[in-house]
Amino acid sequence: MQKQQWRLNMRNKKIVYKLFTAWQDDKEAAWLEGMALRGWILEDVQLFRYIFTKEEAGIIRYRLDYQELKKNELQEYIQLFHDSGWTMVARLNNWYYFATRDMDVVDIYTDRQSQIDKYRRVFRTLLFASFPLIYYLIFFSNFMRAEMDIPLSGFLEVTRFVMFAVWVLFMISLVQIGLKIKKMEDERTGQ
Repeated sequence: MQKQQWRLNMRNKKIVYKLFTAWQDDKEAAWLEGMALRGWILEDVQLFRYIFTKEEAGIIRYRLDYQELKKNELQEYIQLFHDSGWTMVARLNNWYYFATRDMDVVDIYTDRQSQIDKYRRVFRTLLFASFPLIYYLIFFSNFMRAEMDIPLSGFLEVTRFVMFAVWVLFMISLVQIGLKIKKMEDERTGQ
C-alpha cells in the first residue's frame, strides 16, 4: 500500500534541473510563474533542482529575496511577508522564495534602493565565498601535488579544474551583479 501511495504522489510531482545565476532572480521568478500557469506549483528548491506539485493551473506571482538572517530573526521576517500577503514556499541557503495568488498584493521590493541593497548582499557573499577557492587554486592544490603519489595527481587535476570552473562562475556572477547594481543606481539617480 505504501509503495502504491508513493507512486501516486510521484505522478503529482515534477523535478526540473535548471541553472539560474544570482543576478537572474527576476528571470527565475518569471520561469516559476510560467510553470504555475501550466499547473506546476513550486514545492521546494535545491541546488539546480526544483520540485513542483501538480495542482490546478493558475496565476501565481513569485519573488525571491536574499537575506542574511540570524535564526532568531527568521520568524519575524517570514511573518512580515505573510502580513503583506506573501507566503514563503521555499528556501535555498539565504535565498527565500515567496509566492502569492493575490495580484493586488504590493511587490516585495517597492523601491530601487532596497533592490540595490539585496544585490549588494549577494555580491558580498559571493566575494567572500570566492576566497577559499582562490586559496585552494593557488596554494593548497600546489602543496597537495607536491605531497601526493603519482596515481592520485590525476584526481587532483580534475578537482582543480572543477574548482577553477566554479571560481570563473563566481567571477562572472560578481561582474554581472556589479553591473546590475551600477545600472540600478544610475536609474535611481536619473543618469
